[in-house]
Amino acid sequence: MALASPTQLSIASLLVGLATIYVVTRCFHHRRLRYPPGPRGVPILGNLFDVPTDDAWVRYQQVGRECGSEIIHFQVLSMHIVVVNSIKVAHELFEKRSSIHSSRQRSVMLSELSGWIRNWAFWQYGDGWRKHRRFITQNFRPEVVPGYHTRQVKGVHDLLQSLLDDPEEFREHIEFMAASTLLDVVYGLEVRRGDPVVELAQQAVDTLTEFLNIGIFLVDVIPWLKVLPSWLPGVDFKRRAARWKKVVDGMYDVPYRIYQAALRERHIKPCFTSVLLTAAEEGEGWEDLDEAVINVAGTTLGAGEDTTKTTLDAFILALTLFPEAQVAAPEEIDRVLGRKRLVILQDQPASPQVTAMVLELLRWHTVLPLAAPHMSVADDEYEGYFIPAGSIVIGNSWAMLHDPSVFPDPERFDPSRFVTADGALRDDVPSITPAFGFGRRVCPGRHFARDFVWLAIANILAVFSVGRAVDDDGHEVNTRPEFSSRFFRTPLPFRCSIESRYPEAESLIRTAIESE
Repeated sequence: MALASPTQLSIASLLVGLATIYVVTRCFHHRRLRYPPGPRGVPILGNLFDVPTDDAWVRYQQVGRECGSEIIHFQVLSMHIVVVNSIKVAHELFEKRSSIHSSRQRSVMLSELSGWIRNWAFWQYGDGWRKHRRFITQNFRPEVVPGYHTRQVKGVHDLLQSLLDDPEEFREHIEFMAASTLLDVVYGLEVRRGDPVVELAQQAVDTLTEFLNIGIFLVDVIPWLKVLPSWLPGVDFKRRAARWKKVVDGMYDVPYRIYQAALRERHIKPCFTSVLLTAAEEGEGWEDLDEAVINVAGTTLGAGEDTTKTTLDAFILALTLFPEAQVAAPEEIDRVLGRKRLVILQDQPASPQVTAMVLELLRWHTVLPLAAPHMSVADDEYEGYFIPAGSIVIGNSWAMLHDPSVFPDPERFDPSRFVTADGALRDDVPSITPAFGFGRRVCPGRHFARDFVWLAIANILAVFSVGRAVDDDGHEVNTRPEFSSRFFRTPLPFRCSIESRYPEAESLIRTAIESE
């Protein structure tokens, strides 16, 4: 065996010394800056048993109160999780320091195996993400959104007719309205109930909900597991991912193929996808133009369909639980319209009570209570607390919008908190923007979503009265506010009563449908 030369030993000693200095310096630096407060944890595993799974947003708020801090920290093995419970801290980290806290953690299961790699919203921050986001942001700007209003109106009118004819199936009606309107807006496709493309979109969104509600897969912790054959015991995640991928790819590919076929036959009408293609051809070059448009269009379809239906389900639940909340807005609508027509978006300035209803709904029920987790790309410090690079940074939207010091009695659905005594909108109430995410990751379709939800809510209030369901013995059914407890906060199935507010309501709906 050859002996190491003095030179080799000197170099090795130097490297060991530098490594030791680096480690000691890092450890001292970390101790000096301190992590944000949080549960103590156990050796090696850290807070593995402290990170909540069900209703995590509530637990994170409780931990923050126990620690007396608006920002808290969990460590699981080498992973750092930082949770932000206040709008003030969220603004500082996600807005002022967006260059640090705007990336995403990469998931092997989500991005590589299940097909959701096409959802650019899950991509890490970089040129590709910016390019795709710019595609959608430019075409959902406030000044562009009115171009989609006609299709939103059609979707809402169809919903009203469905509620009139079969009120007990309100959830199915809302789901179809959301999917069919988005297919029309995004691809120019007019579909009917039972259309395979509608069912495909709904199934794909369901796979994402299932994935996110399950939590972390072992392959995301040990990435090399992805190379194992799917028939091995314990590798069922690959079989599940293969099933998901088939559905997800279908949601992205099938509507686009239908669009392209209609385009060749000149049977397509202007839509989001046609605008994207024109803009892309005239602007920056793309290595694969079709794939870029498919990514943007498919992600828009999936995101818009799911959030819209969940929000409107929560609206019906809120009216069922808090009947007193549907007094001021319907009276306002009657004063403005005189029960002579349905509501249009141009009625917004004259309808502050309806706007207050929408604001309270977005506050009371947040579809994504923890938004979508960000990831820091560099070390950061906030008020003496150290946030290491690679940390998962979570904005607790639910906590921000259920802060009793800002919104008294936050569990109560109360639109009046957004209006003055004379019925005008207040200008001193904190923003409900956390309902749409934070910083560079804020929902780019929020202006479209706000208009769509406003239009649906205003028209439901104009012609229907929502209340508790009655059983066969004539007794009111005791409805409870129950929701799914993981990533998406979706109202669990419930019963209610939906009836016409006045005899002429039916003719208003039928007339509106016939005039389209």
